[in-house]
Amino acid sequence: MLRPLGGLLVLGGLVLGLAACDGSTVAGPDGAEADAPVSMAFSAASAPEGTASGGTASTSKAASGPRTLIDPDGNQLRLDRVQMVVREIELDRATGDENCSPEDRPDAEEDDCAEVESGPVLVSLPLDGDAPAVVVDTTLPTGRWDEVEFEVHKPEAESATPDFLEGTDFPLETSIRVQGRYTPAGGAAQDFTYTSDLNAEREIEFEPPLEVTADNTNNVTFSVNVDAWFRRADSTLVNPARVTEGGAFEDRVEENIESSIEGFEDDDRDGRDDEEEDEEEEDEEDENEIEIEKALENVGPDSDASGEVEFEKEADETEFKVAVEDLAAGTYDVVIADTTRGELDVTGDEGEAEIEFRRPSEEGHPLLDFDPRGQRVEVQQGGTSYLETDVPTSGNENEEDEEEDEEEVEIEIDLKNTGPDSDATGDVEFEKEADKAAFTVEVEDLTMGTYEVVVADMARGELDVRGDEGEVEIEFRRPSEEGHPPLDFDPRGQPVAVQRDGTPYLEAILPTTGDRDE
Repeated sequence: MLRPLGGLLVLGGLVLGLAACDGSTVAGPDGAEADAPVSMAFSAASAPEGTASGGTASTSKAASGPRTLIDPDGNQLRLDRVQMVVREIELDRATGDENCSPEDRPDAEEDDCAEVESGPVLVSLPLDGDAPAVVVDTTLPTGRWDEVEFEVHKPEAESATPDFLEGTDFPLETSIRVQGRYTPAGGAAQDFTYTSDLNAEREIEFEPPLEVTADNTNNVTFSVNVDAWFRRADSTLVNPARVTEGGAFEDRVEENIESSIEGFEDDDRDGRDDEEEDEEEEDEEDENEIEIEKALENVGPDSDASGEVEFEKEADETEFKVAVEDLAAGTYDVVIADTTRGELDVTGDEGEAEIEFRRPSEEGHPLLDFDPRGQRVEVQQGGTSYLETDVPTSGNENEEDEEEDEEEVEIEIDLKNTGPDSDATGDVEFEKEADKAAFTVEVEDLTMGTYEVVVADMARGELDVRGDEGEVEIEFRRPSEEGHPPLDFDPRGQPVAVQRDGTPYLEAILPTTGDRDE
């Protein structure tokens, strides 16, 4: 990983590449061998589409030619040429590097092989694309390198034009020159030339150190966002012609230049941080590797039965398993989203069986040609559900805690009097723990008689009201217990009514969730 150091220059849209590749052996510092040629390249990398320096804007680039920026107010800035003088590029050896250590070279001074320098060089950023343009060919000794520094600086004062500027029209006493055209919204186009004598340095640390070998390509990218140079804080464009020495925008633009570079390792030279790409790949792998487990809920007909479902997905294969135990012997349908997908043939004293769907298909396993996530799974016999659950849509490392919360539920509400017996009152209560559940309907001050307890328009039991208090209750339980009807249905989210001869006396809709600490 490359870590930018605070307070140092970051040059916008610029890529510096250090590519170590095969080549002839050459002499390095103090006679040390270096068998890895190095090319240094720069490229102008645009900001993400639709953004610029934190604000809304757009950038357009032709297949070749200038880059045009448009801000939210409709002002346009065309960049025809962006140049800078890089006075020095310096790479530092990692401390204790095996090719440059006191043990290897006891007679050498510490700095004899600690650095490799290059420059100065005039860089013209290629504005018509992101591909780097090689501007320096040099050599780099094989080994580990932990830091690179480069300095943007005006040419040293000389009586004659420096060799690296011969044949150019780049002005002396200048470190940066930008040429182009600015068009204010609704106004006329104005050509401009912006120059600066800004002196600034940039340092990037390699963490871990960059490993340079003769048979490996290494690349370091300085991504310089030139799109952000001529911007106010609100992202609107500044006319570069108004950025003059001592003027209102001079400091702003120089600050933009100094904060517009980020540096990173980019061995594949695609203009993106290799570490970020690796993290994205890992995230994608994590997304592709899913594991979901969920217990099947016993709904009553066989109170001892239990089971679970498991969904596992990897990059190249997926499995979905339904397993049961302590289920009475027989053949059961595995129904997913109201569609029968397979059978469980339960035999033996343990009442165990499982079915495992797989993709790609394998002999002995039915094909997983459906997605069970987010679907209702039921183990049925003769249309009656014995075990069921809803498969989550995704796995969760805290799933056990969530399941525990889900399994410990308490819901209690009052029944509403509907009129036929104005004194009657009542309430319903649903309690669920990990291994048991109870649903209670209780009434009082109800006229003597026999009443039906109706849940979701289906009669589930009776209340036989006797005595002056008109009190009675019915409690459904799972697992079933003597003296209590089995709770072989889920009342949550369903209408509950106490009625006689089809006329409701008390009613309510039970919520789907509750608070166990209520």
